[in-house]
Amino acid sequence: VARILRAHRIPFTALDISPDQIAMVRRYGAEAYFGDAARLDILQAAKTANATAFVLAIDDVEASLKVAAIIRAHFPELPIYARARNRQHVYRLMDLGIQSIRRETFMSSVELTRELLTGLGHSSERTQKTIDRFVAHDRQMLYDGYKYASDTDKLQTRARDAARELEALLAQDEADIEADASVKSPKT
Repeated sequence: VARILRAHRIPFTALDISPDQIAMVRRYGAEAYFGDAARLDILQAAKTANATAFVLAIDDVEASLKVAAIIRAHFPELPIYARARNRQHVYRLMDLGIQSIRRETFMSSVELTRELLTGLGHSSERTQKTIDRFVAHDRQMLYDGYKYASDTDKLQTRARDAARELEALLAQDEADIEADASVKSPKT
């Protein structure tokens, strides 16, 4: 995030509890504060009240949630763009009213799957259709699952149902691709 903001000449302030991370950010010319972002005095020193956005990218789930809660309480209008470890972290951030949330490893897993399918001989069209379908389905299931986040049994049942739905959707996509291919190149 910082590298792209810097490349676009968008000013930002970084907060971190790691002295090594702060030193690195400063070496690249960005303003950085050493301190715990869960402390209101640190957020105030970083001029969070004047910020147009807050990027929440803390590895520790509980620390992340604590910072999100403080931002919501003291800067309620400040948009938060959050990184989450997993679905449960997503749901807990959603409980705080955060809407822009991305799971840490989701897209890297999707891209690895793209490479795997291509390596297994799937066509680019077939792979793209699979990836698009999966990403859309997973996103829908993520948000649909929120209402069951506190009920593990219902969440697990919904996950099993979603797996069957995805299997059926991908099978239909395969049939559509085969049908398109036979129309494009009829046998003589």
